[in-house]
Amino acid sequence: MGSLLIILIASLLSVLTLLSPTTGDPGGPGCNSCHPDDYNALLRIKKGLNNPYIIISWEENGNCKDWCCIECDDATHRVTSLAIFGDTFKQPVHIPDAIGGLPYLTSLTLRKLPNLTGPIPPSITNLKKLTFLRLDYNSLTGPVPAFLSQLRNLNYLRLSNNKLSGSIPETLSTLPITGLFLDRNNLSGPIPNLFKGLNLTDLYIDMSRNQLSGGIPAGFGELDITSLTLGRNRLTGDASVLFGEKKGAYVIDISRNLLEFDFSTVRISKQLTNLDISHNRIYGSLPKELSKVYWQSFNVSYNRLCGEIPSGGTGRLQDPDRVGASAFVHNKCLCGPPLPNNCTRAAIGN
Repeated sequence: MGSLLIILIASLLSVLTLLSPTTGDPGGPGCNSCHPDDYNALLRIKKGLNNPYIIISWEENGNCKDWCCIECDDATHRVTSLAIFGDTFKQPVHIPDAIGGLPYLTSLTLRKLPNLTGPIPPSITNLKKLTFLRLDYNSLTGPVPAFLSQLRNLNYLRLSNNKLSGSIPETLSTLPITGLFLDRNNLSGPIPNLFKGLNLTDLYIDMSRNQLSGGIPAGFGELDITSLTLGRNRLTGDASVLFGEKKGAYVIDISRNLLEFDFSTVRISKQLTNLDISHNRIYGSLPKELSKVYWQSFNVSYNRLCGEIPSGGTGRLQDPDRVGASAFVHNKCLCGPPLPNNCTRAAIGN
């Protein structure tokens, strides 16, 4: 009888163990939850953000692996991704220092949070595994921090649509970044010679809508750039280094600057399908290769260009549904279709 009672008690304890919740242990051995250090860091982050509604599921004694906005590694139980976006915080908050308590993060996104203000905190340098950092469409202030160069694995950095000011730190040149987006801020000063010495391919660069000045670094001509957008700055000098018959860029936008060079000397790659050099001081004639490119967007207006607009080919520069006259207006002496003026000797400035 005693043996049977012991067996019954042992069986009951086993059933109770199976039925008991594990959510109170945020990172115990064998539990289906995230690591206790990450669990505690997430709660500190929530407190630092003043408990916004979007992460209302982050509660003490909860299984943080099931929480909104994070991803965990099944093997290590460490949080590898955090993405909070599209919420209107009740009052202005800063990026919490506690963000540095998630050292296994490879991806961090905080975006479309208009009340997220203040500078980028130094604690972010604790995220040594970070490869993807997106802090855009917020109200962040201060500089682009030089300490971001300590994130040695970072290859994607997007800080667009904030209120960042100051210069672009040259220390970013030490990072293997293939996507750099600093557009729509208040950045000033020259563009540093980024990416020097790095054998990078498929680069996406956007520094448009700032107050950058000076010339375009000559080193940019040596890069394998897929998309380059530098429009709406105060850049000066020669940008011909960006062009070439063997260049792989699909997009070049250097519009609304103070650039000044002879456009007739450049060669156009057939890879280039989106070109905007409008609102500069660019002179010379249009390269004939322009007629051989299948343009998705094209604009050379408001410059000092002269000569006949190339006709024929796949470029269809005369087609109003593809390009049209507005892409050529307000130049010194461009002529021929789709512009209404004929190419007489007087019209082309001879």
